[in-house]
Amino acid sequence: MEKETLVTLLAFFQDEDGATALEYGLLAALIAAVIIGAVTTLGQVVGNTFNSIASSMKAAS
Repeated sequence: MEKETLVTLLAFFQDEDGATALEYGLLAALIAAVIIGAVTTLGQVVGNTFNSIASSMKAAS
């Protein structure tokens, strides 16, 4: 390998600017996945609660 090519490859592998952007992207994706999971779970619980309340109100009237 030529010395110039080796220096270019070494500089490429030492450059960490792209890694930071990639890390932020992965972090954002992880946070989005957690939010979606929480909203899905809570949505089912809230839906069941409202259905229970509606059934109780129908029985009372």
